[in-house]
Amino acid sequence: MDIVFSETNQTGIVKLNRPKALNALNLEMAKKFHDKLLEWEEKDNILRVLLVGEGKHFCAGGDVKSLVLAGKENSLKHDFFRIEYKLNYLISQFSKEFLSIWNGLVMGGGVGLSIYGDHRLATDNSKFAMPESAIGFFPDVGGSYFLSNLPGNIGKYIGLTGEVLGLNELIFFGLSTHYFKSNKIEDVKEKFISRGEISHDNFEVKNDTYLIKNMNLINELFNGNIQTIISNLKSHNSEFSKKILDILLVKCPMSLAISTKLIDDAKGKSLKECLETEFQLSQKIVYRSDFDNGVNSVLISKDHNPIWEPSTINEINIEDLDFYFETHTENLYL
Repeated sequence: MDIVFSETNQTGIVKLNRPKALNALNLEMAKKFHDKLLEWEEKDNILRVLLVGEGKHFCAGGDVKSLVLAGKENSLKHDFFRIEYKLNYLISQFSKEFLSIWNGLVMGGGVGLSIYGDHRLATDNSKFAMPESAIGFFPDVGGSYFLSNLPGNIGKYIGLTGEVLGLNELIFFGLSTHYFKSNKIEDVKEKFISRGEISHDNFEVKNDTYLIKNMNLINELFNGNIQTIISNLKSHNSEFSKKILDILLVKCPMSLAISTKLIDDAKGKSLKECLETEFQLSQKIVYRSDFDNGVNSVLISKDHNPIWEPSTINEINIEDLDFYFETHTENLYL
């Protein structure tokens, strides 16, 4: 089974059980998870929930590969995002204690399964990212909500570059709530299951890491729409700006433009509003050639040489982006 549920000592335990696929979330897993949470919400003998991934990783994201392999004419691209986003919101509204163990990869859809819970325990092995701009998509599962709530333009930087954050940044930005040494994982689980205790180790944040020491510069360079950001990076002409520019220039141009607008527009909005916007957006973006090409290039053929359309930021008319954000299908009704 791709997802396994159990109940022990008033604890509902969810295990993502696709280790060979890095526990990527598929439609059936999302449906079962959603229904089980509704059940546990009503059960008096369940006081808390523990979410873990089987193997070395928590969850590398949603199973977007299956969406592309299913072909053009299918309902999977609609049904998957609808159920996934409903699950994200349900987790945010779940009234009982919810703990996720962020060992290994925590990316995309895996973030959405955990970041709205009460506790997120990271280890030295944790690797967090929103890498959707590399596959012709955008940081979803409420990414516009939690990224826009990070300081300044840091959320735009993370969402556009897909940079992998390690333990230090996860603690610094409050994305994870606690740290524990990875060799204590069984002990941490046992204490939470048996008595609801959050076992953790002390961690001293370092303020001189590459990302943190460049926060003010990132805030300055990532201000404005995508064309302004590219212009800022080109004119700054530093080692840092050149490195970031090289990263962005291989990402999907339309993904970068849409993600920038999405995160900017999300400031001050609720998670519910952000998920509704993202669902409408998803149902246009998944039918663009960039999505199929990006997923194929990165996850299926793995040639890492996608053909983007348009191929450059300069070919995008920023005023035309509003089209993608229009309401054009049913709402999620969260």
